[in-house]
Amino acid sequence: MISGFTIILEDEILFCSNEHKYSSFEIVLFVEKLLNFFQWRLKNICLKNKRFGRECIIVEHIITKAGQNLFFCCVGKFSVRSQEAPKMLKEFLNQVCKQYNDLDRLKFASEEPTFDQVINLIIEYLHDKYLDPLEEEAIYEKTNNNGQNNILYAGISAQGLPIISQLYDDSLLKNLEKEKTNENIELFTSDLSAKLATISMNTQIRAKTKIKEIHLDDANTNQLNNEKKVIFFGNIYSYSIDFIATGNFYTIKSIFKQLKAKMALDSAFKNDFLGDLRPYRHLKLYLDEAVKELDQIY
Repeated sequence: MISGFTIILEDEILFCSNEHKYSSFEIVLFVEKLLNFFQWRLKNICLKNKRFGRECIIVEHIITKAGQNLFFCCVGKFSVRSQEAPKMLKEFLNQVCKQYNDLDRLKFASEEPTFDQVINLIIEYLHDKYLDPLEEEAIYEKTNNNGQNNILYAGISAQGLPIISQLYDDSLLKNLEKEKTNENIELFTSDLSAKLATISMNTQIRAKTKIKEIHLDDANTNQLNNEKKVIFFGNIYSYSIDFIATGNFYTIKSIFKQLKAKMALDSAFKNDFLGDLRPYRHLKLYLDEAVKELDQIY
C-alpha cells in the first residue's frame, strides 16, 4: 500500500526511498512549476497505470525560513480522502525535523553518508506504525462544502495542443497583472490549457502513467475559509479533457465522468487532430452543458 517516500528541496530530489518511483515524484516538480502562478499548494496527485493501478501522491509543502520550497511526499494506494496517510506524512516531516532542525541546511545534510540511513530508519518506523491503520481504513467520504460547486475552467487538447479552452469563472484571473482585455483573457486561457496539457503529457512520458486528479489548497485564502481546488484529467483516444473546479469533490467528479462518457461517443474524437479546429467547435456545447448541470445541483 505504501510505495515510497521522498524529500524534495526546490528542484532537487534529496531522497527517494524507491528508485522505481523516482519519475513519479518528479511529477510534483513540474506540476508545481506550472501552477505556482496561482499560488496554489499541492496536496494530492492521483495517478493510474496498468502496472500499479490507481495510486496517490500526497504532498506536504512548506516554505523554509530562507524562503525555499520543501516538499515531503509519499505515494501509495491511498484514498484522496484518507485520514491516516496525511497523518503519516506529517509525522514523516516531524521526525525529519527532529533529526535536522535547520531545514535550510537540509541540502548539505543530504550529502552526508548517514543521511539515507537516518531517513530509512524513520520510514521503517512509519511502516510499522501506519501499515495496519492504512489497510483497515475505510474510504473516508468527507465532503467539501467550502463554497458552492463551481467549474472554473474546462478544456480539450490533443498532443499537448489546446483545441478548446473555456474560462467559466474570472476568479482565476486575480493574479493576472495585465489589463483584463478579451485578448489577454484569451491568451491566459490558452496558456492555462497548454500548461495542463503539458502536465498530462509529461506524466505519461516521464512516469509512464496517466494523471487523473490534482488536489490543491489556495494559498490566497485563510485556513478557516480554505477554498480547495481540484483538477480532473481524462482521456478519450488521443485527446485530453480537463476541469478546474471547487466544491464537493464527489459531485464534480460524477459530472466529469458523465461528460467524458457523453463526449466519447462523438465522432470528432475518433480521428487524429490535424490542426483544423472547425470539426471541434461543437464540443464546447458539452462543456457548457456540464457547467449548467452542476449549477442545478445544490
